[in-house]
Amino acid sequence: MNVYSVNKGIGYASSGVEYAQKYRKELLENLEFNDHYIFLNYLSKNIAVYTDLLGYQRHQVLWIYNVLSHRPTQATTYTVDLFLERFAEEAYEILNQTPTSLEIKVTGTQRYKLWLLKDDLIDRVDYIVNGHLVNVSHYDQSLNNIEHFSDGQLVRRTFYNLQGEKSFEQFYTDREITVTFIDNQILYGKMAFYQYFFKTLQLQKEDAVIIDRPLDVIEGILPQLVDQVRLFSVVHAEHYNESLSKGSHILWNNNYEYIFENADSFEGIIVATDRQNQILSSQLRKKTMIKTIPVGYINEISRKRNYRPYSLITASRLATEKHLDLLIKAVVDAKESVPDLTLDIYGEGGERSKLEALIQKYDASHFIKLCGHKDISQVYPDYSGYISASTSEGFGLSLLEALGAGLPLIGVDVEYGNREFIETGENGIRFERTPLKDMPEQLAKAIISFYEQQLDKKGRMVSKQKAKAYLKANVAKRWQDLLEKRNGLNEN
Repeated sequence: MNVYSVNKGIGYASSGVEYAQKYRKELLENLEFNDHYIFLNYLSKNIAVYTDLLGYQRHQVLWIYNVLSHRPTQATTYTVDLFLERFAEEAYEILNQTPTSLEIKVTGTQRYKLWLLKDDLIDRVDYIVNGHLVNVSHYDQSLNNIEHFSDGQLVRRTFYNLQGEKSFEQFYTDREITVTFIDNQILYGKMAFYQYFFKTLQLQKEDAVIIDRPLDVIEGILPQLVDQVRLFSVVHAEHYNESLSKGSHILWNNNYEYIFENADSFEGIIVATDRQNQILSSQLRKKTMIKTIPVGYINEISRKRNYRPYSLITASRLATEKHLDLLIKAVVDAKESVPDLTLDIYGEGGERSKLEALIQKYDASHFIKLCGHKDISQVYPDYSGYISASTSEGFGLSLLEALGAGLPLIGVDVEYGNREFIETGENGIRFERTPLKDMPEQLAKAIISFYEQQLDKKGRMVSKQKAKAYLKANVAKRWQDLLEKRNGLNEN
């Protein structure tokens, strides 16, 4: 049986959706399924750069553009020396060189800017004439695709097979696909392109397709897939707006609205917590199975006892919705009552420069640090507690990882992940959800109370006990039961 997980994109600063897929991949490895991971967005960088970081086997990765170009997912091996061979009989001048780029002047009007990965491997090459970008060539082991520009706007992409022959071509308006020419066919728009791709997979009735990021995807492919495969969708976030939902009128999260409106087309909808299962079941009132499967798991529960006192850790994308700015302000305020308090923030994202400036503004760089994106699985036990200011978690993978490390937790009293993981006064503090302007004060009070109650010490055994339900074998069995049809309707 084949299992296909469908996502739109992937990057360095992956979101919880990508990490949920990573965990699923690891859970399915020891089960009797052939699992594949589909990515539908155009990516300017070789997708292997991103998927290798998350531990995917290359044969598992199905990037739509590689599949339709008859190219495997493969590492980049195209070097600067190979590129420069084309100028063997032509003079060129190196203008600028950095660890990540190389700029070459060929004539007075022509320039090439080579964007590099490590070891002089070429990621892409900008071709510039008279100061205007003409095209961008993308490489893995050879030329993968060329983007063509006119007046600074993307107008066309050409994709090549391993033999250097053109596989297909796409035209764009406002960066949206207008038409695709492929295999003597003309496909109009993005959805037709997606539909063509799924036809090429030759899916069988027993195959399972799991939709992880449905927005702008599912509406186009659902008519093609319904009744042809086993269809599932995973809800990765808050699924509705509680404050704007009245009576029978539910204001759905627009990422999942089409899924819920067509729930009868799905064999199952998967949520991460029993609480979300309960709420969604009461709202949908349809025969579709709603199944609780945590989006992450724990390999083992830490036995480490020693940790740094008054040290807090958080891990997330550096994004506005994570409210890290409010967390920084709270830690600054709480430090007046907890003098030895420190905070380490792990992760990357678009808000990094703003957060750096904020830390400098509060003169807090000696006790608040941005630690970047790295594997922190072995780091968690070193801290006295985990803290989160997020108000919109569907589960909270980093909280789960912290739980498995025995960390007591501080977080907002949101419906799902935090209520599963945190028992106030036992293994941490859930504080009341307040307007954002009041959150730093609430957070600061929670931090102070956390240490006053000595929850950093008392809460570690409680966290470890809670973590047992999320051990790898237990979560893997839930996936196995689902995919082997061992469940009835609306079972947890």
